[in-house]
Amino acid sequence: MRFRSLGLILLLAAAVAAWAGVDQKKAYELIYQDVQLLKQQLLKVEAKVDKAGEDLRTLGDQVRDIQAQLRLSQADQAGLKEDVRKLPSQFQALLGKLEQVTQAVNRISEEFLAIRAQLTPPAAEPPAAKPAAKDSARDAKPKKKEEAVRETPSASQPVNPNLAPKDVFDMAYADYTKGNYELAVEGFKIYRQQFFDSPLADDALYWIGECAFSLKKYSEAIEQFNLLIFNYPQGNNIPAAYLKKGMCFIELGKRDEALSVFKLLISKYPNDEETKIAQEKIKELTSGHERH
Repeated sequence: MRFRSLGLILLLAAAVAAWAGVDQKKAYELIYQDVQLLKQQLLKVEAKVDKAGEDLRTLGDQVRDIQAQLRLSQADQAGLKEDVRKLPSQFQALLGKLEQVTQAVNRISEEFLAIRAQLTPPAAEPPAAKPAAKDSARDAKPKKKEEAVRETPSASQPVNPNLAPKDVFDMAYADYTKGNYELAVEGFKIYRQQFFDSPLADDALYWIGECAFSLKKYSEAIEQFNLLIFNYPQGNNIPAAYLKKGMCFIELGKRDEALSVFKLLISKYPNDEETKIAQEKIKELTSGHERH
């Protein structure tokens, strides 16, 4: 009985040992599987790290490309700024050449008109007037000194064909400088009628406006300056015409119109001498308006 119990105990111990071995084996297998799973996950993480590193290197290359393009862009901008700084001098040089060409064309035109005037047959002279009676000659009043020097024909009379166009223009301008504005206007009008295709035709129109301004006929002066601006937009007197037009509006009490004309002058001709005067006029008009 005792031996049977001892055998049973030994049998149970062997069974327990066997079961313990089985459990330990399963534990090892599970641990091995976990290790293998961890290895696979680690490989995946390493692959992701490698991919991220590759993306980072690509991004770095793109950043370097952008920096290089930025440097090139900055260099191009610097070159463009330098070119822009050179533009005023180049523009002035072109204006100088254009002025030389214009002067040459003016000289040729004047010579052509002078030759044409010389080739034009003179007008028939009017019949000689009968001599006046002695009493009438004695009673006649002497002419004024200015009239004795020259009698300017009216605008309806033709100019002496022997006179060159520039001579007619100079005579009218001399009247302007002497303050004979009405006489100067008539002379300039004659010039425009007889020599309408002359290169000084726009100058004559400008001085008609100046004469009207000096005579305080401001509305008439504005009309003349408008004709000049519209008909000769490339003329050399256009900036001066804008300036005098604005001053006419000031004299007429039209402040807003004057400001508009001065601002237009500044925007179209920023480098001209008239622009500086226009800027001063704008300051005067705006400061005076603020005080009120």
